[in-house]
Amino acid sequence: MKNMKVVLRGKFLLLAACLLLAACAGGGKLRDPEAAYKHSPKTPDLIDDFPLEPMSGKTAAEYLRDENIAAGWNLGNTLESWSNGRAGETLWGNPRVTQALMDGVKAAGFDIVRIPVTWMGYIGEAPDHTIAESRLKRVGDVVKMAHNAGLKVIINTHHDGVTEGGLKDSGWLSIMNASYVEDEYKKISWQFARVWIQIAQYFRNYGDWLMFEPFNELHDGGWGGGTPESLAPQMETLNKWNQIFTDAVRSTGGNNETRYLVYAGYCTKVEHTLADYFVLPNDSSPDRKIVSFHYYDPFEFGIAGRRPTWGTDGDKQKVELDFAPFMERFVNNNIPVIVGECGAVLQLYPSNPAMEENAYQSRLAYLSYIYAASKKYGMIPFYWDNGSTRGGGEKFGLFRRIDGTPNSEISETLIKAMIQAVKETQ
Repeated sequence: MKNMKVVLRGKFLLLAACLLLAACAGGGKLRDPEAAYKHSPKTPDLIDDFPLEPMSGKTAAEYLRDENIAAGWNLGNTLESWSNGRAGETLWGNPRVTQALMDGVKAAGFDIVRIPVTWMGYIGEAPDHTIAESRLKRVGDVVKMAHNAGLKVIINTHHDGVTEGGLKDSGWLSIMNASYVEDEYKKISWQFARVWIQIAQYFRNYGDWLMFEPFNELHDGGWGGGTPESLAPQMETLNKWNQIFTDAVRSTGGNNETRYLVYAGYCTKVEHTLADYFVLPNDSSPDRKIVSFHYYDPFEFGIAGRRPTWGTDGDKQKVELDFAPFMERFVNNNIPVIVGECGAVLQLYPSNPAMEENAYQSRLAYLSYIYAASKKYGMIPFYWDNGSTRGGGEKFGLFRRIDGTPNSEISETLIKAMIQAVKETQ
């Protein structure tokens, strides 16, 4: 273990040296991220012509309760899809979003949709980092489709912070780079502030039903692995970025002064979100915070699809032990919690029908239990639907993207079970 720490420390020092040389070679003026709130871009930031809506004035907990928001769904592998440094709506196999899809999700019983969005490839150069109007407009169109269907909405920056593994970053929002070189931190944080100022400005007239989340599963390539000591710089950066995000949104005024904002710990993991080193930001508008974490445990069953059975007493106890602390730390202190992504993949065993049936029954039991446990501890679960039902990848798809109907009888049963688990007593 000691030798491993030495190797990792050497890698970090090498990375820092390389980044510092790159920063020096690149030249240009490095700007204090806090100045982004007063920056005047050459072209004024866009504001959608959406009619100004009233805000409820309620706390986040009051709003979610009074609106009976119990079940969430993710529009996965769509607006966050990307290739070669540029986002694209249909790059990962799903068609363009339609109103019929959003209507179908609402009709199935879901109350809120998380719309992951990747912005890279549409962001201009420093210092303005202007987001292309076409990108803002398309995101706005999809947000309005959800609203027209009667759904509440969360949008974020998703794969802008993607790290494929090791020290390989593909997105511009690199928590590794920002955590070890001050110049990189300033450069990235400035862009982060400018991006969120523009997103907030564009949607500033939208009502309470639209919420913002600063980023997705930020990590340095290790998917949240490591000790608190080894990850301390990343934890510090994440807390700073949550504060920058909060200040950026609030600085745009209007409805953004009281908009509900969603925050997650490092890599959205349970242990990092519950830890003392995850510090929620200061906010000029009190009680507008929502906390989020993602849950696919156990990995072999939830994502990898290498374990066809779930449902032992130990399996259920693990969920209880993971979920219960969120009620104690956040929910009971007037801070709502969402399970921002959860789910279990479709497992197919063509040569073994009995195993495939067991995998289906286990998936049904798992999703029912996760949704019921979320309700038990005062949280809102969001199913991760990436539209996929074929091939070797993660098969999370439940809805036909063209018309919003369940893609099979099995998917229809799963959807009904999730909704029943959170709404049967409402």
